[in-house]
Amino acid sequence: MKEKLIPYFAYELFWDSSKLATLNPQNSLFRSSNNCSFFTLRFVKNCYPKIAKSLNRASIWLLILTSLFLLSACGRKMDPTLEDYLQPEAVEKLNLSATYDKILISWSYPEKAKAKIESFLIERENKGEKKTIGYYDKNTTLLEDKNFTFGESYRYRIFAIRPKGIYSKPTEAVITPLKLPEVENLRHQVTPQGVMLSWKISNSSNYYNIYRINQKGERVKIGATDKNFFLDELLYSTITAFTSHSINYVITTSIHSESTYIESKGTYITIPIDSFMPSKPEEVFWAINEQGVYLSWKEVSEKWIKGYKIYRKSAGEKDFKLIGETMIPLFCDFEYNSNIIKSPIYYKINTEGPMKESEPVEIKAFLEGS
Repeated sequence: MKEKLIPYFAYELFWDSSKLATLNPQNSLFRSSNNCSFFTLRFVKNCYPKIAKSLNRASIWLLILTSLFLLSACGRKMDPTLEDYLQPEAVEKLNLSATYDKILISWSYPEKAKAKIESFLIERENKGEKKTIGYYDKNTTLLEDKNFTFGESYRYRIFAIRPKGIYSKPTEAVITPLKLPEVENLRHQVTPQGVMLSWKISNSSNYYNIYRINQKGERVKIGATDKNFFLDELLYSTITAFTSHSINYVITTSIHSESTYIESKGTYITIPIDSFMPSKPEEVFWAINEQGVYLSWKEVSEKWIKGYKIYRKSAGEKDFKLIGETMIPLFCDFEYNSNIIKSPIYYKINTEGPMKESEPVEIKAFLEGS
């Protein structure tokens, strides 16, 4: 009886696995593992008959479970992933921009699709000659090409590559770097809002980019316009952040299309911070009562001031002394009041700029009869 059990179970296990594979041919576990499971039981029957005869029911079930385990393990080991051999998604768009010293190549790739690739290949074609720029990590999105000549056209191609070496369709873009004319007669004027830059237009179809140079010497783009002027609105904190005591600007010329961008080297201009001279307060009003001396004035028009400084001296003092600062056009001097003042008190109010104070406005406060 025992001799018949083993081939019966071997046959049943093999037949059931085949049936499962037939019912679900896309199931990689059963599609690739039938021979492995059948071979396991048949090997026990044919090569070890003595062991087969001595098997009891518990041993047979143990053998079946072991075979199922091997079936699953063999399936994972032998089955290749079909998706690894599918063509990866192509890069949607390749962006090119040219400056006076380099061509910038940039692109983006969906995170979900990026998980299925290993790298990117960048090629360049110029005058019919193709050149491989290099293979780049899948997280790369920007690179520079400094080997170019103005006036010549360059075609760039990018491929996404799977770990199995499967390439996507290429995505292409063409650019012809041009040496654009620079702006001329660049001038500046300090205004109540900040700095007004103006220049002479060479071509009405050009765009102009405005950069500020930060403390590290880097260009920071603050705006763009198709006009021949630009207002950089500034605050006190922005101006005083420049410890070099000057603000440097660069104006560049640019042209652009749907996928390409070309920009000139740029024209520089330097503005000394001490040229930010605030105007003095006007229309001053004062009043004396039992609480103190109240001073008020019309707010100045400059938006880049820090505030106002108030100085005071009595009739017997020679020099003015700083007694307070305020950011609003109002100040109260509580050290003097109508019960104390016996002679005139003199005040001086200055507007505080980034480096200099304005001319002062002077006030003589007194009580009738003092």
